[in-house]
Amino acid sequence: MPNVVKGSKQEKMIVVPHRPRQRFLFTALVLLGVAVSAAGGFSYGYYKTMLAQELEQAGREQLQQNLEASRVENADLRRQIAILERSSQMDQRANAEVQATISGLRQRIAQLEQDIVYYRQVVAEETEDTGLIIGQFDISATSEPRRFRYKLVMRQEDADGDTFLTGHANVNLVGSNDEGQLILPLRDVSEDEDQLDIRLRFKYFQNIEGELALPEGFNPERVQIAAVSVEPVEKNINQNFSWVVEGE
Repeated sequence: MPNVVKGSKQEKMIVVPHRPRQRFLFTALVLLGVAVSAAGGFSYGYYKTMLAQELEQAGREQLQQNLEASRVENADLRRQIAILERSSQMDQRANAEVQATISGLRQRIAQLEQDIVYYRQVVAEETEDTGLIIGQFDISATSEPRRFRYKLVMRQEDADGDTFLTGHANVNLVGSNDEGQLILPLRDVSEDEDQLDIRLRFKYFQNIEGELALPEGFNPERVQIAAVSVEPVEKNINQNFSWVVEGE
């Protein structure tokens, strides 16, 4: 027995069986667990790192694509701006040219209008006694009361014998009745005329003649003759003849 000092605290001793293989196996399992844990942690960390790198690379590629698209869009917008600026400059030049052309045309039109007025005056002066003229107008009585014969002669002054004068003439009787002034077209009082515009077409002269009957109560005062020639010279005639009956 071991020596024991009297009065000291005595610890109990436990006797266990000596198993070296079990101990080695436990130690190996612990080391294996630690290794597996370390390997798992390393693999997880490596996976997370690679995933982060892949996401970062994908983000960079997306940013690069967005940047390239922005560059392309920016270049396209710059081209459009340049085109619009050139178009605006061209429009401004074209507008200036159009305004200048319009101004020139207006000046030309004003000059032509002045020329037309001048030439009309010259033509009117030259044709006043040429072309279409009224050569004769007569009213004569018949055997019947209020019935008369008329004769109107339209002439072409300075006729060359080759050119036809064309146009028309209107003959109206101006007078009054119980209701006041009254104008009667020749066709309303003469069976020899059925048109308001009496057609004119002749080389030297044309006679317009026939008989007319005055309505009851109508008192004639004058005869109004308006004639227009279209060819060979445009001319208008307006002339009044007093109601004078030959033979009365």
